Order: sequence, then structure tokens, then C-alpha cells
Amino acid sequence: MEILSGIASKLGELLVDATIKQARYLFCFNSIVKELEDKETNLKEAQDGINEKVEEERQKHCAIVVEKDVEKWLADVVKEMADVRNLKAMVDEKKSCLNGWCPNWGCRYWLGRKASKRTSKLSDLLQDRSKFSTIARPKPLPSDKELPIPRHFMSFGTTKSACNQIIEALIKDSTKMVGLHGLGGVGKTTLAKFVGNQLRQKMIFDQVGIATMSQDPSITNVQSELVKSLGWALTEQDEEDRADRLRLMFSESKSRKILIILDDVWKELDMETLGIPVGDRDNCCKILLTTRLQQVCDRMGCDTRIKLDALDQAEGLNLLRKHAGIDVADTTLIDVSKRVADECKGLPLAIKAVGSALRGRTADEWNVALYKLQNAKLDKIEGIDKDSRGVYGCLKFSYDYLNGEDSRSCFLLCSLFPEDYEIDLEDLLGYAVGLVWYQAESIEKARSLLRGTIKGLKDSSLLLDTDNDGFVKMHDVVRDVAIWIGKVEKKCFTSKVGIGLAEWAVEECLEQYRGISLVGNEKVELPSGLVCPSLHILRLENTLDGNKLQVPEYFFKEMSALKVVTIIGGVLSVKSLQFLANNLRVLRLIRCDVSDASFLGKLKRLQILYLEKSPIEIPDGLGDELSRLKLLYIGTWSGSISPITINKFPQLEEFYGWIKNWEVEGMSSEESYARCAELDSQPDGSVVCLPNDFSFPKLQRYGIMEVGALYDIDRWTRCLDAFDRGTRCLIIENNHPKATLGIFSALYQNLEILYLSGVTGCHNIVPSIDERGLNELTILHVTDCKDLECIMDASKSPH
Repeated sequence: MEILSGIASKLGELLVDATIKQARYLFCFNSIVKELEDKETNLKEAQDGINEKVEEERQKHCAIVVEKDVEKWLADVVKEMADVRNLKAMVDEKKSCLNGWCPNWGCRYWLGRKASKRTSKLSDLLQDRSKFSTIARPKPLPSDKELPIPRHFMSFGTTKSACNQIIEALIKDSTKMVGLHGLGGVGKTTLAKFVGNQLRQKMIFDQVGIATMSQDPSITNVQSELVKSLGWALTEQDEEDRADRLRLMFSESKSRKILIILDDVWKELDMETLGIPVGDRDNCCKILLTTRLQQVCDRMGCDTRIKLDALDQAEGLNLLRKHAGIDVADTTLIDVSKRVADECKGLPLAIKAVGSALRGRTADEWNVALYKLQNAKLDKIEGIDKDSRGVYGCLKFSYDYLNGEDSRSCFLLCSLFPEDYEIDLEDLLGYAVGLVWYQAESIEKARSLLRGTIKGLKDSSLLLDTDNDGFVKMHDVVRDVAIWIGKVEKKCFTSKVGIGLAEWAVEECLEQYRGISLVGNEKVELPSGLVCPSLHILRLENTLDGNKLQVPEYFFKEMSALKVVTIIGGVLSVKSLQFLANNLRVLRLIRCDVSDASFLGKLKRLQILYLEKSPIEIPDGLGDELSRLKLLYIGTWSGSISPITINKFPQLEEFYGWIKNWEVEGMSSEESYARCAELDSQPDGSVVCLPNDFSFPKLQRYGIMEVGALYDIDRWTRCLDAFDRGTRCLIIENNHPKATLGIFSALYQNLEILYLSGVTGCHNIVPSIDERGLNELTILHVTDCKDLECIMDASKSPH
């Protein structure tokens, strides 16, 4: 009986609830419609927010992929919003009958029920919005992109034979790994890339990936290079986790045939450590490795070993004539060009370098070159085998024929970077300024001259292009020759990877070195000091996650000749640099913890100060002390600088970074109140008060943004793209009255990128901001400028 009573009670509750719900459609109709309208408004705001984020990603990356769940959500929102609009129209049309005197209870019930259901669906969509972790992402790089090979690649009988052997071997089902070996400079890398492109074009392989090993390989760097070439991405930081992820990626791609090119292998590799599955029955991944050493092929267990021989005499002569630009009809160079080609020993790298050096030379100059090549005293080069001496002599000859000491200095300095390192031209600019390669009156002029120098070195086949604009790299054989030349000419540069500085200093006398670069130092603590009286360049780069190089207070005491210092991933007090006050011209601190910033003022000769992700408070009086500073880069919002301080650098030509919040004397009380309200909402509410006649200094290049305006690191990166592209960029936010924008009047004439947000009292861009017309502007981004009526008001412009 009790059970039946409980069931009856429950049924009664359900019936009551259902009755109340049904009655609500009739008697709470207006509340239901109001609730629907509120949800519609909220959903519209959420939809606008998602669309804005999608557009932001599109502006940043151009090519993007919107996440599938976001795409479906947006489509569902569009559909539901259309249904809501239709329903609201029906409500307006049928909510009453007899001209409003008598409610249409049937319509009211039906519409109330429909509205309630729509409200529920809108609520579900709003809830789904909160689940999105990613809205959109950059479109993956195409995995079918061709591997870059030299523009003037020529396929000879020798290379064709090796090419055919490699393809035949890789086509066989039984082959898992092919080894290509040969002398340094014989063209192994170029041939491997050519083979990869051929196999993909013929659809024998679906994807081709490549990674360079070098003598001191960084596993994480190799993994990153490999996944990038395959159009994949790795987010893991730990080396083992990355290897596990790679194996999973290969496993998920087992339906596709993948060729992996491992270039410049020097010792046996553990593929498991890298994350490359080889020999798995279900895996369609094959390996093509290149090496100078046949024993590497043996130790790696290559199924097929192929030797790439040097070019024969006729092939070498044809290649030389191509790079030297010899007209076949010019009989004066027939004999001497043959003999010069013979001296290059059939090595394409040597032939290209010598041919480029002799381009446009007379017959007499060719004879002089032949004499120098024949009499080069290279019989005994420590650590160099007899077969390699020929290419050393040819590359030394090409070095000797470079135009100007600046070209030779730049060439030798590029050996300071690790093997296969992509060298940033802006990095090289710091060395050009610090070592005074050019008598240039400005940073921009030095940058232009450097570009000319780099072009000359590339034309001489001594430097190579990379996939990234603004970067170059050096062939490993060329780098070996550069290091050897530096020792011969007592201009020693050296680069070591993964070695403790203290141990290395004990093993080798450092007094002779002019430049030292250490990357991936095994120990995070440096020795207390080093005796390096001739050292002009020091570059320390720590690649270990979670650890930083500890720079002792007296570390630089016996390095007083240093002119350029770069520290990446370090902890130091600027006080430790006081011993370099008389000579230091360039200081680059990247991902460093920095203290005692007041000592920056002691570095009186400093011309370039570059602070990236190295929080530091710039002293207000620094402009008075660093009177020679020409370039200042502050790539961290917590290291902002006062506009007044910037104005005090008498020779400043380029500035990139955050400036402190400012207001101008004489602002109206309304403007000042709005300004203070905005600044109070920022993490740093401080404000610099500028005199009403203040003017920002005229700069040649700049990327300027106000602290607190944006904490979006992607937007900040976009701003600092100005640093790479040579554009001039200004970002102004934080509820500025139009009157405060006058401080930038000196920049508007050559401004190229302008971001404005929250600017008040501005009815037009021209002539309100600058009556001269912003003639160089290429990008204008305006948001939340509520008073803006037009971009250009021609009726008010004097032009």
C-alpha cells in the first residue's frame, strides 16, 4: 500500500509540474519572450566575440583553420538566430486578436512553448561556447612542399648514376635504410634533396621530411626540424615525450609512405631516441642518410650503401664555366680554365666557389689564380685528411678574392655559429656595429651595407639562403675552412655545443681567441672568470629548459676588450659588466633574469641595447648617460621606458618596445578623469606627465606600443615584426584623448603601420591626427574609436 501511495505521490508531483509548465506558457508569456530576447543578446555577443577572434587569427597568420567544433557552433548559432527572428516576428503579429482587446490564448500557448524551447537551445549554445579551448590555428604548412636545392643545380652523369641507384634501392620493399657517403663538398645534401623531390613528384612517397644532424646534434632541434618539414607540430618539451609523440604520428600515418632524409650524419644514431620507427612491419617510413664516413653507413646497418664520386674532368669544367660565366666562344680561357678546374678535384662546392671568384676576370688574372691554387701550402693541415685539402685550398682562394675586409670579417664571424645554424642578419648587424666593419653614419646605413656584404658572400657560394627571409647559413665544410683560416690568420673564432666552459678552458688556451660561442652548455654555472685579453665577441646560449646560466660577478674582469656580448638564458647582474665599460658597444640579453639595471649607465660606449624577454626597469636617467646609444629594443612589457627618457638619447635612431602610460599637461578634467579610469584598470596604474610641448624624437625605424595597452603577446610580436621587415609601427590604446597624440608628430610623416584603439575626440584620421596626410601609411587598424566619423575629411585637409 505504501508503495502505491509513493507512486501516486510522484505521479501527482509530475502532473503538477507539467500543469504549471503548461500554464506558464499562457500567463508568463511576456517573461518568456523577455528571457528569449536576453539570451539572444548574450548569444549575439558570444558570436561576435568568436568571429573577432577568428578574424584576429586571420590577420596574424592569413591562412588559418577554424576548429571543427567552432565551425559547427557558428553554423548552429546562425540557424538558431534566424529561427528566433522568425519567432519574434510571429509574436509581434499574433500576440493578440480583435485589435488587442482579447488575447489569442491558442497562439499565446503555442508561441510561449516555442519561445521556451528556443531559449533552452540558446542556453545550450552559450554553455557550449565555454568549452572551446582553441578557436582557430595557423593552417599547417604543406607537406608536399619541394625541398630547396641550389638555383644552378646541374645534373651530371656522376650524380645521375648515384641518383638512379638511390631511387632503385628505396623502391624495393625490403629496403628500410639507404646510406649516401662521399667527400665533404661533393654534393650529397643537394643530391638527397633532389632525390626526395623526384620521389614525391612520382608519388612513390607521399611525404618527404628532412633534418640535419651535424657533429653535435641537438635531439630536440632535429625533431623540430623534421616535424616542420612534414607539416606536423610538436608541443611537448621533454625529449622522450617528443619522441613518443613522433612515434605516434608515424603510427597514425602508416597508410602513407614517408621518406626521411637525415643529412650530415657523423656517428651512429639511435632512431628510438629521435622517435623515428625503422623496420616496423606496419610502418612505411624509410631513411636516406648522408655522411662523409662510409663506416657510419656500416654501423647504422644501411641496406644499401652508395658512394657519390667527384665529378669527372669534363663535368667539372662545365660547372666551372657556368659559375665563372665563361663564353664558350672565348678561346683565351680554354686552357687555363681546364687547369683551374683540375685543381678543384671535381668537388662542386670548390668549383662553385672558385668559379664565382673568377667571374669577369681577365686571362692574366686566371693565370694568377691558377698559380695560387697550385702553390697553396696545404700539405699538412692538422686534423684534415688528404682528400679534403683540395676543397680547403679552393675555398681559401675564394676567401682571398673577396672584396674588402668587411666581407672577410663577416665570413669568418659566421663560423662563430654552430653547424647548420640559421644566422639572423639582425644578429650579424650587431657584430657589424660592434666591430666597426663599416664607416656608416647610421644603423640603417650599416644594415644596408651588411645586406650588400651578405649578397657578395652568397654570390661567392660561401653562404647559403635558408627558407626564412632575413637568415643565412654556412655549409659545414665552408665553416670548417673558415675556422681554419681564422687560426691561420690569428683571428680565431670558435663555437662549441654541449660542453662545459670551465672544462673547455682548462683543455684549451683561450687567450688567442677573438670570438667564442657556447651553445647548450652542460653546466648552468660558469667559472668565476676567464683570462681572454683579446676576446671581442662572447656568445653564451643555454638551451636547457628550466635552467639558466649563472654569470658570476667577476666573470668579465679579464675580458676588458669585449665589444659584443650576447647571453641567452642567463642570470646576471649588470654590475658584472662594469669591467667592459671602455669597449662594450653591443649588449644582447635574451630570456635573462637581470638585476642592478642602474649600472647600464656605466657602459658609456654602448650603441645597441637589445633586451628580449628579459624583464628590467630602465632607469629614467639612462638617456643622459648613454649618449652614443643608437638602437634600443625592449621586448618585454615589464621593461617599459618613459617617453622622456627616450627623448634624452641624443643619437637614438631606432626604438622597439613598450613605453610607459602618459598624459599631457593641460588636459581637460573630463579627459583626465577618463584617462585615470582607464589606467586604474591596468596592472601598472602609473602615468608619466608630459609637458604640452613634448615631442617624441624623430626615429628612422621603430615599433612602439604603450604598456598596459595590450597583453596579447601575438599582437606584440606583430608590432615587432617592424623590427624584421624595416617598417615603422605605432600602437596607441588606453583611452587617449586626441590631444595626447601630438607627441608623435615627428613620426607621422614616415609611419607605415598605425593601430588606434579607444582614442576619443578624433572625428577623422586625416587631418585630425596629421594634416600632412600620413603618406607612407600601408596598414591602418582602428577599434573602439567611438567619435571617428571618417578616415579622411577632404573638406578640412589643406592638401
